[in-house]
Amino acid sequence: MTNRDFTSIEEVIADEFFQAWYFNTDDLRSRQWSLWLEEHPQYGTLVSESISVMDDLVMQEKEISNEQTEKAFLKLQKVIVGDRNIGFSSKRKGWWLPAAAAILVLLVGLTFWSATNKKKALESAYGKVMNYSLPDGSQITLNSNSKVLLNKDWKNTDREIWLQGEAYFKVQKLPSRNKFVVHTQNMDIIVTGTQFNVISREEETSILLTEGSVTIKTKDGKEIYMKPGEFVKIENNSPSKETVDKESVLAWKQLKISFENTPMKQVAKIISTHYGVKVQLSDEAIGLKKISGIMPNDNLDILINALEATGEFKISKITNGILISEP
Repeated sequence: MTNRDFTSIEEVIADEFFQAWYFNTDDLRSRQWSLWLEEHPQYGTLVSESISVMDDLVMQEKEISNEQTEKAFLKLQKVIVGDRNIGFSSKRKGWWLPAAAAILVLLVGLTFWSATNKKKALESAYGKVMNYSLPDGSQITLNSNSKVLLNKDWKNTDREIWLQGEAYFKVQKLPSRNKFVVHTQNMDIIVTGTQFNVISREEETSILLTEGSVTIKTKDGKEIYMKPGEFVKIENNSPSKETVDKESVLAWKQLKISFENTPMKQVAKIISTHYGVKVQLSDEAIGLKKISGIMPNDNLDILINALEATGEFKISKITNGILISEP
């Protein structure tokens, strides 16, 4: 499978390896797609959104003739590459027949989805911290590999944001007192004017309140009222208040990262999340070693040098990533 450079959901959906994987029509292409995605984690968010779009396009339960699928495929080809023939031989057509049967609905579905998706995306790349001003005057700082979606029209309605990653919010109070709501994978955060830090990643969901007040609503309906200085973490859909060092939690805003008796296997996950590189540990023992300290986090090479400076680790660059071992 050659290197892909996807820039849109439509490009992912049109890819033959993605279709073979999604429709489970070709084991070889499915495995190649899975391997490619593992080696290119920077496309994870875009692929996840593409899968969601495919899942949302409800198929009609009826028979579609081969003639209809042929016409549908040709129509899709013209949409994707214009009048240039893709050049599939008869031996290769089998992988796309189930997908072509879906295209009659998919083409209409994609058009509808594109027209009705009114959310605006703000994001930060791997290793970058980005600052944005929101339509109401609120400020948001995005940690690396993070993204928010917000409705383009915030007039006369609640201000809603969907977060993937980590962000610090400084919410502007409005005379209308419209609510400001941050949606994460495990909770909703409801505020009127305040400052807080939120993490919404696969391995953690948490919030640190630095100013004002917020109300948290979990998926099962629990409500938690927070005061400044409080930290709430959700594990297994269960929220709990914990004591944390505020400066450590917010170190990323100063392009630093704080470790406090952090196992190297967790450090490896953090590096992978922030920089989009694959991190391997030489053995289980190295993963159990713990480190403490505040290190620079705006450049992967500088972070690697800082870790090696502890004298506890040797970090080697390998294909598509790094290897952490004993010195």
